Amino acid sequence: MMPELRSTALALTATAALALPAAGEGRPLNFDQDKAYEHVIVPIFAKSCTGCHGAEKAKGKIRLHTPEEIAASETVVPGNPDDSETVVRIFLPADDEDVMPPEDKEPLTDAEKALIRWWIAGGADYEKTIAEIGVGDDVQPLLTAYQYSAPKVVEIKKAFDLPEPAGEADPAAVAAIDEAGVLIMPLAQDTKYLSANALNVAKSFDDSGVKQLVGVASHLTWLDLSRTGVTDAAAADLGKLTQLTKLHLENTGVGDATLAEVAKLPHLEYLNVYGTQVTDAGLAHLKGLTKLKNLYVWQTGVTEEGAKALEEAIPGLEVNTGWKAPAPQPEGEKKDGQKEG
Repeated sequence: MMPELRSTALALTATAALALPAAGEGRPLNFDQDKAYEHVIVPIFAKSCTGCHGAEKAKGKIRLHTPEEIAASETVVPGNPDDSETVVRIFLPADDEDVMPPEDKEPLTDAEKALIRWWIAGGADYEKTIAEIGVGDDVQPLLTAYQYSAPKVVEIKKAFDLPEPAGEADPAAVAAIDEAGVLIMPLAQDTKYLSANALNVAKSFDDSGVKQLVGVASHLTWLDLSRTGVTDAAAADLGKLTQLTKLHLENTGVGDATLAEVAKLPHLEYLNVYGTQVTDAGLAHLKGLTKLKNLYVWQTGVTEEGAKALEEAIPGLEVNTGWKAPAPQPEGEKKDGQKEG
C-alpha cells in the first residue's frame, strides 16, 4: 500500500466508530464465541462486495463469497493488509476509477474498511474467534458497536430445476472459450453448471462465437450475449444450448428467427431481447416454454396485445414491455379532470 493510503487507513481505524451505521435488528458480538470471518467479515462482504464478486457474478474473475474463492482471488495476503489488493482498493479515494466498491454500489463505511484491514492484519483466518484474532484498542470500539445480522444466503442451484451433470464440462472446450475472451466459469462453487458472459469482447463477438459455445452445451445454463454482434445466423446454434435457464440477447441483431430456435430451450426461465428486431410473430414461438418467468421486450416490435397473449399462454410469465409515456390530457382540463376557467 502506498504511504498516503496507509496513513489514511490508520486514521480511519482510529475514528471509524463515528461512521458505524445505526444498529438494526442485529445483536452485539461475543468476542470469545463469534468468529472474526463468519460474524464480522462475511456480512460486510455480502453488503458491498459479493454482489459483483460472489456466487452470481465474478467481475474481474474474482469471487469473495467463500474462503476458497477468496484464496483463489489472491486479493488477500494473510497478515499483510498493505499488500492485499482488497485493502488497497477499498481505501482509494471515492473518485478513483479503481475504488471498490464502485460509486454505484453500496459503499463501505469507514468502520467496515477498518475491520477488513484488522482481519487481514490478524492473519485472515476463517476459524479463529474475534478474541483469538486480537482486539486492540484501535478496533475494540468498532467491534463493540458492531451489530451482527446473518446475511441472506443466495441459493444459486435452487434457481432452476436441473439434474447435476455427471461430470465436468470438456476442459478443452472451456479453455477455448476462455481464450476467446469470454468470461466462463462455474455458476457456483457446488455445481458443475457454467455461466458465460461476452461483455469483455462484445465488440468482436459474433455468430461464430456462439458456435464455439455449443461445445459446453450440456453444462452452460446462464449466457449473456448482450450488445454483441450476434444475429439470426446463430439461431440454430443457440437452439442447441438446451440447458440454458437465463439468456441475455438485448441490443443484438436477433429477430423472430432466433426466437423460433430459442423455443427449443425447455428450461429457459429468463429471456431479454430488449432493443432487437423481435415482433409478436416471434413471441408466438415461445408459447411452449412453460418455465419462462421473465421476458423483456422493450424497444422491439412486440405490441401490448402480443405480450398479453403470451402471458395468457404461459401461467406466471411477466412480459416487460418497458416504460410507457402517459397519454396526454385533453387541452383545457386539469389533472383531476375538472375543466379550467
